Amino acid sequence: MKGSFKEKVRNGWNSIKNNPSFTLKEQLGFASGSFGNCMGQDMIGTFFMFYMTDFMGITSQMLFVISLVAKIVNIIADPVAGGIYDAPPRNGRSRVKPFLLLTPFPLSITSVLLFVVPATSMTVRIVYVFVFYLIFCLSDAFYDMALMTTSARMTSNPNDRKNFYTVASFASTLGSMLPGGVIPMFMSIYKDHQTQEWIYIICAVVFGVVGLGTMLMPGFTLKEKVQVNIKETPVKINVKAILQNRPLITAVFAQILDSIRQICYGALLYFYTHTLGAAWLSTVIGAVSSALSYVGIVLIPFIGKKIAPRDIIAGGYLYTSFFYIILLIFGSMFLGSGNVSGNMGFIALAGVCIALGGFPNGAIGASRRIQLADSADYMDWKMRKKYGVGTRSEGMVFAVNSMAGRINGFWKDLLLPLGLGLIGYVSKDDGAETVKQSSETLKGLFYLVAVPGVAGNLLPGLVTLLDNFRGKRRERILAELMEMRKADAEQDDSVDGPSDNDGGETSESAQETVGEVVA
Repeated sequence: MKGSFKEKVRNGWNSIKNNPSFTLKEQLGFASGSFGNCMGQDMIGTFFMFYMTDFMGITSQMLFVISLVAKIVNIIADPVAGGIYDAPPRNGRSRVKPFLLLTPFPLSITSVLLFVVPATSMTVRIVYVFVFYLIFCLSDAFYDMALMTTSARMTSNPNDRKNFYTVASFASTLGSMLPGGVIPMFMSIYKDHQTQEWIYIICAVVFGVVGLGTMLMPGFTLKEKVQVNIKETPVKINVKAILQNRPLITAVFAQILDSIRQICYGALLYFYTHTLGAAWLSTVIGAVSSALSYVGIVLIPFIGKKIAPRDIIAGGYLYTSFFYIILLIFGSMFLGSGNVSGNMGFIALAGVCIALGGFPNGAIGASRRIQLADSADYMDWKMRKKYGVGTRSEGMVFAVNSMAGRINGFWKDLLLPLGLGLIGYVSKDDGAETVKQSSETLKGLFYLVAVPGVAGNLLPGLVTLLDNFRGKRRERILAELMEMRKADAEQDDSVDGPSDNDGGETSESAQETVGEVVA
């Protein structure tokens, strides 16, 4: 049995190393970009709000307003980026690569500046934070979209794509783990408020510099190999294609509902620090959860042969919801017994449930990337079958998903400060060393973790099951699509006169079909 397992691991590594669609340099380049991007996102996503309330004294109500404006602008930016990336290359040059090379600079710089807030009036602080948070959100939107659009255009082979995203998921999980693991560890060692503020600043600088270097790598290593099939993709075609894309629509709704559990994740640091009196728990749970998450990622090349991405995602959500149900039931019992700060039984319960609940996160992330890239193939097949014209709009596919992700973050960034306000959470006043919370607020922090943890996993899991692009049907569709594309290539070869397929040009008959679809 051991030999069989080692052989499977060896074969899995060889399939990654000898991937016919990607060189090892390309795989490592994409993984580096995912690592740096996720590290910056986790630094801001995990600590931004906590740092502003507990160190900068900005109220949760003001953060609500800042997040509201920034997220609305961010949501608008996604389809703009998708439209730019889907446009035909200009003079044979990629429209995506410049963004891969330029956006890491404002993204990394603002991730540092948001933790270097000037100690002036509160008005200046608020304006400063708003401006740089907005720049961060916009830069992140354009970089994330550029990275995912390029990755989807690396190959149309679903098996090679699966291995490609598996490597990237290793890197992105590590990037997400570092800020959440390192900072709480130092915070638990150094209790002085001023020292803790410097810990945030130093970590922001280190992660920002490392993130800049790694996020630049895809711009130098990746090349788009699968071009858009038509010279111009009118908006009406993109809209029709997206509305026909059932895998994408279910993924979008699941992503929006996922925002509920993001409230849980955003409240964890408050819960560990104030309710449990154990800020160190963030490092321990983060390490255990990330290790388990890596196990899930490792399993993707093996279980992905028999289980569709849809089933992995849905199963992962439902698995995690089970542990948050346990936490909600038994945690409520602990809260009813009195003071829980430092209670090792409560700490153990929370630690076990949250850590084990994080096991599928890596597999869900990797499977979602595969699902989205597959949805571009499904959309191409559906449009060919229904309208007789193919359309590969990876930029718009990832734009729609990214918009769902922004709505996800939008609700988290709005509902978390709103929730903090409702339970009476008190931000730090200037000159105060500590923040004292009431007993009702401490209980409220627990419910901000447990209730969204249940609903935010159960609902997207059930919605994901509505996607029917799986099993034999998925295999049949992909086989049909390969034959359709092969027939198109043969038809293009038979057309007299010069043809530049690299620019995405099509025959006259294809352009006529496009016109019929638009009409």
